Amino acid sequence: MVEVNDVTRQQHTAPIVVGLDRDGSHDDVVLAAALNHAQYTGWAVHVVHAIPPDPVPDASSLRAATSLARHAARQARRQAITEDLQRQTAKITDQRGGQPPVNYKVRYGDPATVLLAAAQHAALLVIGTRGTGHRSPLLLGTVSQDVAVHAACPVLLIPTS
Repeated sequence: MVEVNDVTRQQHTAPIVVGLDRDGSHDDVVLAAALNHAQYTGWAVHVVHAIPPDPVPDASSLRAATSLARHAARQARRQAITEDLQRQTAKITDQRGGQPPVNYKVRYGDPATVLLAAAQHAALLVIGTRGTGHRSPLLLGTVSQDVAVHAACPVLLIPTS
């Protein structure tokens, strides 16, 4: 049997995972919601962004030199995105004052799969609902729908305005 104090302690050490797609200003709203919740709870925040996987290379591009150059380019892209996410977080926290611990994870892969893996042991997952463009709160984008259905933790969906 799990005691309430044990559950509280486990949740306290679990982070808030926030998924950002870096497509427009809606990320600021999603990130601010996650940071507000973190400030209220005292939990750490993991900012996650998924880079769609590269197309499968053909045989001519599998040479070692090409592979090394491609790896270096992927690393540089991950680093640039991480720095951009850090600036975005700093902009929001500077306006509010104070910041919870923030960790950044930029991964290559399917966005729903990356978010679900990152939130496997999270206290909360916060994402936007960038849907089909219709102004209905019932329509979700494919990533937010997949995540909402399959997440192992509570999910906070932030609708586009």
